[in-house]
Amino acid sequence: MERASRPTTAAAPLVVAVRVLLLLLAAGAVVAAMVIRRGGESTAGRRYVCPMHSEVTASAPGDCPICGMALEEVDAASRAAMLRDPSAPDPGAPAGEQIDLAQLRVSYEAIMLMRFAVAAVRRYAVPGEVFAPALVAADGQIVAQLYRDELASLAPDELAELIPTASPDQTLAIQRDGTPPVVASPSDAIARVGFRAVAQGAAPPPGQVGWVKLAYKTRAMLIVRSQAIVPSPEGPYVLVFSGQRGELSKRRVEVGKDFSGMTAVVSGLRDKEFVVMANAFSVDAERRLQAAP
Repeated sequence: MERASRPTTAAAPLVVAVRVLLLLLAAGAVVAAMVIRRGGESTAGRRYVCPMHSEVTASAPGDCPICGMALEEVDAASRAAMLRDPSAPDPGAPAGEQIDLAQLRVSYEAIMLMRFAVAAVRRYAVPGEVFAPALVAADGQIVAQLYRDELASLAPDELAELIPTASPDQTLAIQRDGTPPVVASPSDAIARVGFRAVAQGAAPPPGQVGWVKLAYKTRAMLIVRSQAIVPSPEGPYVLVFSGQRGELSKRRVEVGKDFSGMTAVVSGLRDKEFVVMANAFSVDAERRLQAAP
């Protein structure tokens, strides 16, 4: 039987070239994996949240599935405050102020709720006209019912129009009369504001019902989720969270209109302060029970 012939010397360089090519491909795959891994590590730990719906979070940029707004990245300090171990001290707090979340005297479950419910208050500019229901008093004063955030944008001599319900084509030029606005109670979001006819002798008849139309303008307002507002007989309040001091404090606020699950805050908060936006009533109830003797 004839023995198998040995491969020719001409085929040897081809085998070597194939092996070198395979080694280069393998090295390229390793480099690519390292690049991908490093890229993944560069974004690890990042967190993006919807400015209107704090429960919507993601690890990458995107849009909120509820309102369509672009998700905003939570800065490193805030993220560390929100996501760090509750039993660990805050490294960003000054000496002597190392207060961890465990000192809030709330349960671990409450702290877990706050991890994803705490979000920054945002200031929004809302352009548009305002229509407020109004009634003509016996002395001819036109009393409009405005939300307190709408009142905050009014000038002392604000010009407006009165649109009678019975005859909407017969508008009347009116002006704020300078009388102090009336708010029934601290919890009331409505203020009663007085206007008068600009032209003398043009006062509408008492008892007339209509709408006060304010001029088109851009009105700036602070917005929080409605679940952040805790009602009380003394007036509404929110729970303000300080990541640096590890404190959860009660803050009185004046509120305005409520729309689509969001509430305008007239006073008591500053832009970008951190507030418990969801489950605030439950967290506060537990906090008060823990503080009870």
